Amino acid sequence: MLLTMAFGLSGCSDDDDNPIDNFPEWHDVTVEFKDVPDNLIASNAYGSNLYYGAQDQITTGYIPKLDWGKYIQFPINYGSTFDADFNSVWGYSYYNGGLAVSKYHDMETASYENQLSVYDTTSPSGGNFLVAYGASMATDPDKAKYSDYNECAHIYITDSKGFTVSDPGTAGSFVSGEEFEAYFKSVWINNTTYTYLTMLNGNPYSSALNEENKGWFKVQFIAFDDDDPDSKPLGYVEAYLANFDEKLADGYTGIIEEWIEVDLSPLPYASILVINFAGSDTGEYGLNTPKYCALDKFELQVCP
Repeated sequence: MLLTMAFGLSGCSDDDDNPIDNFPEWHDVTVEFKDVPDNLIASNAYGSNLYYGAQDQITTGYIPKLDWGKYIQFPINYGSTFDADFNSVWGYSYYNGGLAVSKYHDMETASYENQLSVYDTTSPSGGNFLVAYGASMATDPDKAKYSDYNECAHIYITDSKGFTVSDPGTAGSFVSGEEFEAYFKSVWINNTTYTYLTMLNGNPYSSALNEENKGWFKVQFIAFDDDDPDSKPLGYVEAYLANFDEKLADGYTGIIEEWIEVDLSPLPYASILVINFAGSDTGEYGLNTPKYCALDKFELQVCP
């Protein structure tokens, strides 16, 4: 991980009307994934070590230090909820929505077994990157609350212990962790190979996206100030990973096939950033398009 810091003059204001422009004393931090330890990186392009029961299962995920006693956590999944439909406990497993550190670049295999490959030969930081997975049926953040995003990836500003589960693998396990706040300024995103090739060609479960059906697929970055189930979003930013409808925001893009930078500065300061997906190809059980996105090089501002 590379941290780049620019030190300001004095304390920080809690006024969030225009934080980045008005309060330069916040410290700039760049978070990359070049130096993530091997034991926190997915063991293959499927991520065999991201699931409950694996001998070398990753649990809390990557928690790099931002300094001043604050950390940023990229958890596989905090896994505390009992899944009544399948009579099982999520127990940190990636399949319920989370973040995995990856190093894979297979641009040919259009399968969930290649879910952690990015559709590119490199990354903005030139090393490892994240893959976010998971989506909510609540595609309109203006009408949603925090508990609607249980099956999405979450990023936390926290202490050194991060968000942890008291008894992993047990239904209703208590999740603990201390929250702090930061400004998320920007992040780089790209399609994963599985999602890209599915949007390009379709498969038995998902339709191809094209000009004829004016298909689209987007990622949502949603800010929260705490993990109260009834908390409302503080704000959100959306970016299209595919768009064949020129009438939508950002206009026609086709399918994104390179890393692009997303401006997150419209978000107010937050302690949690939720990553959700929405798209035109939906069915009874929600989004049909594979709900993944590669991420790298987060720019933040942190108050000491």
